[in-house]
Amino acid sequence: MKYLLSLLMFLSFANAYEGDLTAKEAFEMQKEGKAIIVDVRTTVEFLYTGHGEGFINIPAYYWTYDPKSIETRVQSADYEVKNEKIKDHKSTMKLYNAKELINKNFVNEVMQAMKMQGVESVILVCRSGPRSSAAAEILAKEGITAYNMEDGFINGWTKESLPWGGQ
Repeated sequence: MKYLLSLLMFLSFANAYEGDLTAKEAFEMQKEGKAIIVDVRTTVEFLYTGHGEGFINIPAYYWTYDPKSIETRVQSADYEVKNEKIKDHKSTMKLYNAKELINKNFVNEVMQAMKMQGVESVILVCRSGPRSSAAAEILAKEGITAYNMEDGFINGWTKESLPWGGQ
């Protein structure tokens, strides 16, 4: 009984997707026509940070940012001027109420892109890896052969000097 319980616990923590690939491995699979690369980052990230050659942008999640009161934002700006210190990212984020929204069309759009490109596998990429591994899990649970690009676009693709641009 202990063995069965241990096995079930192990399987529940195991990834449902096929596994992690290096950026170079992903690039080779793409070039060989074995898989497409889907960039799950937000459209703004895709547009302004850049993207790898042939990446298809299908965001897994969207974010909304509702600004807090104008008083709060003005006080924050005054603080920066008076202290000659610009607030860091975490402090600036406190000026907004951020809300994550799941892209309800994500699975269908990925399947459509795979069909259009005539492939049976998809490689998912985000900025650094966590969002794309979560997206790979979602697709794997739907029966799609999905891989995650470890280290993502910034720490994987660009550091390997693979073709990119678009920023």
